[in-house]
Amino acid sequence: MLLDLGALFGRSQWWIGEWVQTSVQAQVPAFYFAPLLAAGAAWSAGRAARGRFESQLEAAALPRWRSELALLAATVTYGLAAYGIGIIVAWITSFPTAGPGYPWPSYLLLGAALLIGFAALGHSVGSWMKSNFTGPLISGLGSLILIAWVGQPQTLGLYVITGSPFQQVSIPALTARCLVAAFLVLAAIFASRTLMTRGLARVRVLAVCALLPVSVLALEATNPVQVDRAAAQTPVCTDSAPKICLWPEDQKYVAQAQDMAGRMRQLPAGSFVIPGTFYERGLRGHGHRFDDFYILEGSLWDPAETFASGILYASRPSGPGCSFPDGSRMTDGFSRASNELLVWLSMRIFGGGQPADMHGGPPGVDSEEITGLLAQPESTQAKWAQERVEAIHRAYCG
Repeated sequence: MLLDLGALFGRSQWWIGEWVQTSVQAQVPAFYFAPLLAAGAAWSAGRAARGRFESQLEAAALPRWRSELALLAATVTYGLAAYGIGIIVAWITSFPTAGPGYPWPSYLLLGAALLIGFAALGHSVGSWMKSNFTGPLISGLGSLILIAWVGQPQTLGLYVITGSPFQQVSIPALTARCLVAAFLVLAAIFASRTLMTRGLARVRVLAVCALLPVSVLALEATNPVQVDRAAAQTPVCTDSAPKICLWPEDQKYVAQAQDMAGRMRQLPAGSFVIPGTFYERGLRGHGHRFDDFYILEGSLWDPAETFASGILYASRPSGPGCSFPDGSRMTDGFSRASNELLVWLSMRIFGGGQPADMHGGPPGVDSEEITGLLAQPESTQAKWAQERVEAIHRAYCG
């Protein structure tokens, strides 16, 4: 439970109040649980052999595969119970401030498939290795390496680490991962060491060997695990121009968006053209548009940069004889003026300097200098901005 809560609240807390991100973060502990569950399953599977109880199990009235299934089910139950408690805690935490919507079960099922599949792998290893330490060690470390190396969202997609409202879990991808987990369970039960002395043992081994690469191919064929979602019919927008429209699930950001819209209205009059509406990514259909903003890990810095870029694009000179500067007109002065204006506008709209956890920026721009400029009187800032607007105009129009 401490690992679950640490994975939930130790990494970040920006997901609180948004059902999509809450569901994703509730799934994240499965990344840490799966290797532990694999090690535990390996230790449990070898316990009968270490305790010399195999002869009693062989003489039991019930088929041996049932005892293997019961053993694996007990291990999986422990893992899913801890996983489920973390899900409930995440839901309870988000409920008071959450906007419209509901928890997304698809992300939670993705995490459950990861746990069950690696518990089955650990059980398989443990049934062949009787050691107290070798089987659990190989299962735990091997599972961790496997998940971290090939389980990433961009490879086999065994888990996800973030989930924006414009994305959803692909049903074919989720189905494939659940089926692979079920196959691993069957392999752990019917291809275990204790059943290799029974009839059709060679057939079972050959079937598992044949289906393992098929399973990997199925995971690759159904990736990416996240796909674009249909646009919301009723986005949530700020009240006055410029309007900032968000997915309904991102309603908790409306107050901050309202403040940002107010700061855009306070930009120096006559220097900039402000678009009438800004949209969160996905609200205008699939595909990426340069002027659609994206909320990265709860920070509105990225949207502020998108708003600034949209304002600069709308404010570009477009009269007769004006065109995007190229050749000799693409001077260092033009690039510097554009980049400095972009950073200044971003900071103005955001309401302060660039956050410490957001790195990078246009080349040749002193962010600290522009942060200091924000503390200057409005007339000083307006003059500074107008000088750069005129430099851009000269580059466009000669």
